[in-house]
Amino acid sequence: MDPLTILMLIAGIYLVIYVVAQALGIDKLSEKGIDAGFPFFLMIRTERLNSFLTRMGKKFPKAFFNVGIVVSFIGMIFGFWLLLDNFIKFFIETDAAGAIVPVIPGVTITGLPLVYLMIGLAITLITHEFAHGLASSRDDIPIKSSGLVFFYVLFGGFVEPDEEVFEEQATPRQRMRLLAAGSYANLIWGFIFLLLIANFNGLMSIGFNPPNGAFIYDIAADTPAAHSLQIGDVIIGLNETDIDTWANVSTFMADAPAGALVTVHTLSDTFNITLAPNPSNASRGYIGIYGADYWEPKPGWEWIPGGPMYAFHMSQTLTWCFIILVSIGIFNLLPIPVFDGDKLLSNGLSLITDDEKKIKMVMWPLRILAIVIVVGSIVLSIITGKTLF
Repeated sequence: MDPLTILMLIAGIYLVIYVVAQALGIDKLSEKGIDAGFPFFLMIRTERLNSFLTRMGKKFPKAFFNVGIVVSFIGMIFGFWLLLDNFIKFFIETDAAGAIVPVIPGVTITGLPLVYLMIGLAITLITHEFAHGLASSRDDIPIKSSGLVFFYVLFGGFVEPDEEVFEEQATPRQRMRLLAAGSYANLIWGFIFLLLIANFNGLMSIGFNPPNGAFIYDIAADTPAAHSLQIGDVIIGLNETDIDTWANVSTFMADAPAGALVTVHTLSDTFNITLAPNPSNASRGYIGIYGADYWEPKPGWEWIPGGPMYAFHMSQTLTWCFIILVSIGIFNLLPIPVFDGDKLLSNGLSLITDDEKKIKMVMWPLRILAIVIVVGSIVLSIITGKTLF
């Protein structure tokens, strides 16, 4: 089933839910904790989740969330430095500057990366919001509501602490523990995913043999490969070079000139292909294939969904989860209004001084600088043609 069909099917399911909700009555469903008053949107509130987060939050020591405050301030400083350094590079070393672009599904990110991103974003939102709930209950700030939210292909969790208690009764330290908890949890889970990535080969060895070729999962139309190779072929050699991983293919092609005759050895056959000029560099050869490491399932593990592509999808999912968790965790700590970092910093400053004027004298220059860096980086990324890939 192609991605467009899947998206249309999901849209159809949402429309059915919307029509059924209208028929049953939006208000009646709302009383039961279900909000489906808008197309392509669904929110489910549950008292059970409130109780679960409250019970679990009491089991965490306050020291755990205090460490989160320290980690969050370190993350804030690091994020500020990272973005500022990248922003300056746009003016002195443009090629070295990284792209800072808003993630817009179907526009700035498409295809398979969009699927990986949605998984990473869901994990990020759930861990972020539920961590707020745990910290809230630990400091006896009631959880007003919590649950799951779905917006077309995106989904996640939400937690709403009692704003009145948070703003009027909680101490600055209690508020800081709650505010820091979301990004703190994101960074912890980012580290966990980093460990999984570092030990990926060992984990995959449970059900797969070590990579022993390059699996072709897509072929560009009207390219040299389109006339000889097929999706599903496994390249094990190029000329006299043995191919064990997709990286071997990339290394070989980096030195292959346009017009060169390449003998491609696959598990099933051998082909002679004349390389075309590379669209980005006419002097380099181009074959027109997209691939990944070939992980052959061990006997008894053929049932794993995706077969040889399972490891590829798993690797990409882990990588994107790490990127999204760390990126949002740090970005959320910037002193920009509506971000947790803004209130975190202002509450931290209130421990040093009670003078609101002095706090504002520190906060507003930092807010303006942060906004200029972020917006400026996005604009410069667009002007210079930088993208996510």
